[in-house]
Amino acid sequence: MRHRFSLFASVAAGLLASACAPDTTSSPNPYINFVGSTRYISASRASTTPGDTLTSKLYAETKGDIKLKRLLITVAYSPRKNPIVYPASGYNPNNFAEPELVYLDSTLTEQNALAYQFTFNTRTTSGNEQWKFEVFDTKQLSSSRSFRLTLRNNDSLLDYHRYTVRLQERRNTTSRSFLALSSGLPLPGFTVRTNQQAQQLVDLIYVPTADGKPSLATLKDKAVQRDTTLWPTRRVTLLRRVAEPDRGSFATSITAQSFTSIYNRGVPITNTGALTKDNLFAFLTADGKYGLLTVTEVRPTPTPTLNLQVRIAK
Repeated sequence: MRHRFSLFASVAAGLLASACAPDTTSSPNPYINFVGSTRYISASRASTTPGDTLTSKLYAETKGDIKLKRLLITVAYSPRKNPIVYPASGYNPNNFAEPELVYLDSTLTEQNALAYQFTFNTRTTSGNEQWKFEVFDTKQLSSSRSFRLTLRNNDSLLDYHRYTVRLQERRNTTSRSFLALSSGLPLPGFTVRTNQQAQQLVDLIYVPTADGKPSLATLKDKAVQRDTTLWPTRRVTLLRRVAEPDRGSFATSITAQSFTSIYNRGVPITNTGALTKDNLFAFLTADGKYGLLTVTEVRPTPTPTLNLQVRIAK
């Protein structure tokens, strides 16, 4: 199911002036291209920071009575989005292939032009991610543009995966409030709202407490059950508050055994309660991966934001 909204009004007027929109009358397909700038991603490149936040700007148009009808954004992670325990020999990336993720599927209010600014987070594990942007018109014709990002993470040979991630309070559908712990991907509301594939990735959700403080909840917590009641499948992620003797152990915990031991000594919870810097929690994902999560920063303005560090067994 696609959600419907107009994207044209969401971009500053200056964007259209900066986009080169050539005459499309010679082609039956809608025109689509990236807006070129040193600030925005418009071509394939190496990604140097795991979980980096990047932005692209997209422009599309049709002529005359033909209107734009749909925008589709997908991403394919290769060999996969989750960390891999690489075999000593015989590694074949094709053995880890997985379907592309639909990031945005929007039915447009029929219009001749579209300008859209798109912000996303890159992968935290080594590999490629192929982003594809496709527009469809009312004649059922389509055009697309894409780019590939490549990350080489220096933790690839470790027994655990480590990353930093930023989550935002859910003020609108673009807020990246949903966290997939194994991959380290924060997902926005417009990706998970009606996308069952994305819903099945979510382990934790940023939710405010009654007095507006940030907290994290599993999908079993009553604070998020209303928002996820229509999800056909919800991941059963288990969360524990770390016991007092273990609260300073994040930096020294580097094995699956240490993550498991800390988890076993913790207190089961479904919601962290109001979070502050240096809070530490242990978790067990639905696919049996133990890990630790610590809060490195809480920023109340301009958008309430949590910065987290995560370590998870591969």
